[in-house]
Amino acid sequence: MRTALFIDGSYMYDAAKRLGWNIDHRKAIGLFAPPEELYNAFYYAPVTDSNDERQQKFLDALVFMGYTVRSRETHGDPRFEAMIATDLLVTAPRWERAVLASGSGDLAHTLAALRAMGKEIHLLGVPELTDLELRNQCDRYIDLRDMQTQLERTGGGRRVYPSLNEEAQRAEETNPARRLLENLEDELR
Repeated sequence: MRTALFIDGSYMYDAAKRLGWNIDHRKAIGLFAPPEELYNAFYYAPVTDSNDERQQKFLDALVFMGYTVRSRETHGDPRFEAMIATDLLVTAPRWERAVLASGSGDLAHTLAALRAMGKEIHLLGVPELTDLELRNQCDRYIDLRDMQTQLERTGGGRRVYPSLNEEAQRAEETNPARRLLENLEDELR
């Protein structure tokens, strides 16, 4: 079955923090479709500083892994729902199944339209971070908590996430999109 993958990078970062383990993006791209069945894998990544070499290295690594990277400069909360919805609808004639990693309820109407077109939608996420209506619009919900053995990044050590109080203090000091790209940089090592 021809499959397309759509990953909201900010959502996956939040999910990894919640889970306490890092997601290996190389494994993710191969897990949901064998190469001959993969139409494309889209990764939506915020850029906080277009001159930051580390961010560019991360984006380049995603491209080398096989992702089509959709990035844009963001300040504050990175929101990619419009890009994701557009890519889902425009590419729909080229795939039968979509695997979406997002928790935004703003995509529920798009998923309903795709299902009305006969497309199969698998939603990848963490229940606490996933809008109930979005979950209601998918054919299958894949809980990341059950996917640790298949998706956990190994070889670079396990990142320890701070407590929620420490995280709240740090969030005041740093832009969330910048934190995402800085922490995901570790996945390349």
